[in-house]
Amino acid sequence: MRIIFLPHALDRMRQFGISEDEVRAVLDEPSEEGEANMVRSFSQKLVGNRLMRVVYNKSADEVVVITAMLRRRR
Repeated sequence: MRIIFLPHALDRMRQFGISEDEVRAVLDEPSEEGEANMVRSFSQKLVGNRLMRVVYNKSADEVVVITAMLRRRR
């Protein structure tokens, strides 16, 4: 499946120090998935002591990454 990173996602990834490979890992093997706002989906996974969340839109043949962030562990 093809993964497309929007400019906003790339900016946020730089801001948080997240690599494209880390985003792919969260999308491939999330610990949790769900619906985000505006008909978007999210996948998240614990990375160290932080929770990495990836928000995306998915179609049959591609995933468009909207944003990625590190959050405090709940």
